[in-house]
Amino acid sequence: MSTSTIVWIIVAVVVVIALIALAAWLARRGSTTRRVQQAEEIRQQAQERETDVRRQEAEAAERDARARQLQAEADAKAAEAERLAATAQDSQATATSQREELDTQYRTAEELDPRTDQT
Repeated sequence: MSTSTIVWIIVAVVVVIALIALAAWLARRGSTTRRVQQAEEIRQQAQERETDVRRQEAEAAERDARARQLQAEADAKAAEAERLAATAQDSQATATSQREELDTQYRTAEELDPRTDQT
């Protein structure tokens, strides 16, 4: 083989290697570009959902605050009901005692009155 043939073979091999390297670089660059685009799309979708999620979080916080407020009101009403029940029980006990005293008073008056038949 002549020197020029060897040189042309080496040049051809170098060109083929360069083309392979260029193809690999372009493929990698395309892959990287696709990945960057995909990442940007995902970020954009997340950003679009951000408003909805924040609104849902705010609604959940409002519901939680309302629930706590209603629970506090219910607790206050339960305490008031207990206080009223205790007052009612005291009033009933007082009324029962007074009724017994009144009945005793009527019996005493009946026993003392000569006009009543005590037989």
